Amino acid sequence: MAEKLFVEPGGTVTISCAQCSKTKTLNASRFMDHTKVKVKCACGHISTFELEKRRHYRKQTDLRGTYRVIQSESSPPDSGVMTVTDISRQGVCMKFNSFPVVAIGDVIGIKFNLDDKNRSLLDREVVVQNIRAPYVGGKFHHSSSMDNVIGFYLFK
Repeated sequence: MAEKLFVEPGGTVTISCAQCSKTKTLNASRFMDHTKVKVKCACGHISTFELEKRRHYRKQTDLRGTYRVIQSESSPPDSGVMTVTDISRQGVCMKFNSFPVVAIGDVIGIKFNLDDKNRSLLDREVVVQNIRAPYVGGKFHHSSSMDNVIGFYLFK
């Protein structure tokens, strides 16, 4: 399995050879069309890496919850059932059973329980960032006291 590396804000990535432990910082812009790259070290060892271009770790989930469209230029208020398919410190990706009429920039209120030991309830507002029906990606609208709960959840 390829080691996952996060591209740093300056567009660089630091790799470490599994054979000789030498590290090297590379400009990741030449790899941006690829998710998996092979890099040959000076020692001759070839390593495969998976580049993650997101700023924050994203955890795959299957968490059922509800939504309601709060603010929309394109449609009347709507509500229903959805599934959070992944979550990060910044936002979520949701899959809708019955796809709502939403546009980028709309605000959706979501409620769902994490599958942690406390079954923590998240009640958040997200701003729609991208739409790939039946999926919608959203960024958390405001910070919340639940941000720490999400942080701990991501690293368990």
